[in-house]
Amino acid sequence: MLPLESFSVYILICVLAPLVGAFTLSFIMIFEKQLDNLHKEAIQLKLEKELQIANYHQLNQQIQPHFFFNTLNSLMSLARLNRKDELLKGLEVMAKFFKFKYINHDNLIIIDNDISYVNNYLEIQLLRFGQRLQITQHVEDDCRLALTPPFLIQTIVENAFKHGFEKNAGPANLRINIYTDGLNIYIEVWNTHHINPFDQNQEYVPQDEGYGMLNIQKRLDLLFPDQEASITMEYIHTETLVKVNMPLTY
Repeated sequence: MLPLESFSVYILICVLAPLVGAFTLSFIMIFEKQLDNLHKEAIQLKLEKELQIANYHQLNQQIQPHFFFNTLNSLMSLARLNRKDELLKGLEVMAKFFKFKYINHDNLIIIDNDISYVNNYLEIQLLRFGQRLQITQHVEDDCRLALTPPFLIQTIVENAFKHGFEKNAGPANLRINIYTDGLNIYIEVWNTHHINPFDQNQEYVPQDEGYGMLNIQKRLDLLFPDQEASITMEYIHTETLVKVNMPLTY
């Protein structure tokens, strides 16, 4: 039989042990939650930094002399030909295009908004390239409200012009295809490149696609750390395919 003093200590331990355990568990849970919040904040900061870089890249990429002056020359040609309606439309599209760059963007925007921005860019390019440029777009209805990093499609389309159409004569065919399998969304941008048909030994040498593609992959990694999301590029005969796959989110 335990002495009264030892029995009292035993009772005290029995009472305090669950309290100490509960306190320790609560402390661990709070600590883990704080770590989780810090991790999320770190990811958010990285996303904001990459988005700032993407904004800078797009601004720097687009307002470069050859693009700006070629566009102005196209508009001046319309003015000389007294094609006022087309001139006004061109000026309106150009204003919308540049205005979009100065709007604060979220880390994700809906596909329809990104496509609208791309279409403004393409309308400007149609003024420059005329009938040489042929554009085909297909966006599944289930994808229109899906989320995408801003400037993703735009960056890929710009590369098609910078590394393809502007460096090579001949037809400039651009295809944008966006579809889903219910779990993932796929964005494909196809563009023609040209090889001299009289040189049987010539191979198409891919150009350095610059920081834009790397920026896209970094943002995909940050946005979907535990899911598959990637950007790839293939050269198929006389076409270049850039393909993005990422989780379907709304």
